[in-house]
Amino acid sequence: MGKLITLSALDAGGKGTQLELIKKYFLNNNIRFAYLHFPTFTNEAGKVVAAYLRGEYGNINEVDPVFVANIYAMNRFLYLPTLKKQLEEFDVVILDRYVFCNMAYQGAKYNTETQSSIMRDWINEFEFGFLELPYPDLNIFFDVPIEIIEDRLKNKREGDDRKYLNGKTDIHETDIEFQKKVRENYLALRNYENFIVVSCTSSDPNDDFAPYTPEGVFKQYKEQLKHALI
Repeated sequence: MGKLITLSALDAGGKGTQLELIKKYFLNNNIRFAYLHFPTFTNEAGKVVAAYLRGEYGNINEVDPVFVANIYAMNRFLYLPTLKKQLEEFDVVILDRYVFCNMAYQGAKYNTETQSSIMRDWINEFEFGFLELPYPDLNIFFDVPIEIIEDRLKNKREGDDRKYLNGKTDIHETDIEFQKKVRENYLALRNYENFIVVSCTSSDPNDDFAPYTPEGVFKQYKEQLKHALI
């Protein structure tokens, strides 16, 4: 059975760059891998997710987070037969966003840590328990200071992976206060099994949050990545 590696970050958090370094590492070491970005917009739940992200059901504060949590979960559940097959056929499956992302983003829609914690725990039990989605052997959260995220989100983001927006703006990317709360919720997941936080910048206040090189970030979790594949 193959290993499951999942990646998390805020929007514009540099996850794509690290993904390419991970793929390169796997190729150089003859590790057979499959890759998928969630949400996938090819099934019916994915189409609902796309409409939500385009703001067709309202803004972040107008849409029930339980509803949103469910459509993201159903998107993964509908893909589950394929995911199981991939885990049988490959050494490792890399997922760009997974259950922990649902926990962080939906948890960020509540006003208190107690409410956020209840939502995170409910999603954990719903997706991993009730739906029986496979638990990752490693989840990496790439932590970037919110000041850098805010600056990056000011620039127009493009690419084929953004076709779901149909030229509109992702509602998650327009609210920096929401992004701050998402980061807080990600950091609250540190105690979950196989969940690690990787700092992408120096924490030295005199260094003005100087970003590490992509290779420098990769080196921080390379050994944990290798260990997860054993």
